[in-house]
Amino acid sequence: MLSPSPVRVRVGFAALMTGTLLAPLNSSMIVVALPAVQQHYRVSLTTVSWVVSVFYLTACVAQPVLGRLADAFGPRRVFVAGMLTATVAAAVAPLCPDVGLLVGCRALQAVGVSAAYPCALLFLRRVGATDRLAHVASVNTASGAIGPVLGGLLTSTVGWPAIFWVNLPLTVAAMVTGLAVLGPDQDQAMPNLRATVARMDVPGILAFAFGVAALLDLTLGHVIRGGIGLALGAIAFVWRERRAAHPFIDAAALRAVKGLPAVLFAFLLFNLAYYGAFYGLPQWFQARGFSAGEAGLLMLPIAATGALTTVTASRVMTRVSARLTVVSSAILLVVGLAGIAAFGPATPVWLIALDGVVLGLPYGLGNLGLQRLMYERSPRHMTGVVGGLFQSCRYTGAILAIGVVGSLLGAPPGAVPDLSVFAGAMAAVAVVMLVVTVRDLGVRSPAGLPDEAARRVRSLPVGPVDLPGR
Repeated sequence: MLSPSPVRVRVGFAALMTGTLLAPLNSSMIVVALPAVQQHYRVSLTTVSWVVSVFYLTACVAQPVLGRLADAFGPRRVFVAGMLTATVAAAVAPLCPDVGLLVGCRALQAVGVSAAYPCALLFLRRVGATDRLAHVASVNTASGAIGPVLGGLLTSTVGWPAIFWVNLPLTVAAMVTGLAVLGPDQDQAMPNLRATVARMDVPGILAFAFGVAALLDLTLGHVIRGGIGLALGAIAFVWRERRAAHPFIDAAALRAVKGLPAVLFAFLLFNLAYYGAFYGLPQWFQARGFSAGEAGLLMLPIAATGALTTVTASRVMTRVSARLTVVSSAILLVVGLAGIAAFGPATPVWLIALDGVVLGLPYGLGNLGLQRLMYERSPRHMTGVVGGLFQSCRYTGAILAIGVVGSLLGAPPGAVPDLSVFAGAMAAVAVVMLVVTVRDLGVRSPAGLPDEAARRVRSLPVGPVDLPGR
C-alpha cells in the first residue's frame, strides 16, 4: 500500500472527485438543453434523445472496463487518459455539423469521464482512505441534482454549446493535477497490452452493449427490431459468459452474496423511475411554454432538496438502518410520481414546486441508502467489482428512462403531452422497487463470502482489487 503525504492524498482525491462529478453533471445538464439541440439540428425528439442515451449506454459498459484497465495499468495512467479524452470531446462537440457527430462526441465524453469513479475507488484502497467512500456518493448525487439548473442557466444565457465548454476548465485542472499527484504507477510493471485485452472478454462486452442498445431501441417503440436485437444480444451474452475464462459479468459470483442481487435490481428500478421524471418534466415544462432557463428553475426544488438530502442522509442512517432509509425513499418516490400524474396545462407553479420537493427527498435517501447496502453486503475485496456493476445499474435505469420518455411523451409540435400515462408507468416501477425493498428487510448483510464465490470474484473485470507487489 502506498503511503503518500496527507496533503498529496487530499489533492489527489480532489482531482478524482472533480473527474467523478463530471459524469452525473453531464448526464443531467443536457436534459433542459435537448429542445435547443433539437431545434438547432432540426431533428425529432426521438433522434435527439440519442444525445442523452448514448452517454448512458457507453458509460454503462465503460465503467467496468476502465476499472479493469485501472487495475492493470494503475489509476494515474487511466484517469489522466480519461480526462484527456473528455477534454477533446467537450471541445469538439459544439462544433459538430450534424447530430450524428454530436452523438459520437457524447459517447467519447462518456468514455473519458467514466474513468474517474473506478480510479477513485482504487486510489482510496491503495492509500488506505476508504473512509472517504461516502464523499464519492455525495459528489455523484449532488452534481447530478444541480445539473438541470446549471444546464438551464447556461442554455438560456449563452446557448447549448456552453454545457460542453463548461467542462474544459474542470477536465484540464483534474488532468494536470492527477498527473502531478496521483501514483506513481511505476510500482507495478507495465503489463502486456495484448494479454490485458485477452482478459477483458471483448466478445462479452460487445454482446452486453448490443443487448442494452436493443433494449433502449425497444423502449423507443421499435418493438420488432428492438425485441429481436434484445433476444439475440441476451443469447449471445449468456452463451459467451458461460464459456469465458474471465467473464465480463460473473453471475454465479454475484448470486453467492446474499441480498446483493436485490440491491442491484432495486437500484436499477430506482433510477428508471427517478430519471423518468427527471428527463420527462423538462420536456413537459417547455411544451407548456416555459423557456429552458425557466424549466431549469422549475427543476430546482428537486435539485435543491436532493442535494440537501444527500448531505443529511448519512447522518440519518446513523440512527435509521439503510434498509429502512431505502424503503422510505421508495414510498416517497411513489407519492411524488403519483402527483405528477395529476399535472395539466393549468397546474399552478407552486404545486409543481411542492411535488418537486417530494421527488427530491428520495433522490438522496435512495442513492446513499442503496450504496450503503451495496458496501455492507460486499466483502472488502469486492468493493470495486460491485461498485462498477452498481454504476452500470444506474446507467441502465437511466437508459430505459430515456426510452420511456421518448415513447410516452412524444407529442406534435406546439402540443402539451399528457403526463398521466407516463407518470402512472413510472409510479408502477417505483411500486415494484418498494416491494423489492420491503422483501429485503429481513436479509442480513453477510459478514464474509463463501470460498467458491471468492474464487470466482477474482475474474470479475471491475474495480480495485489489490495486485501482488502493491
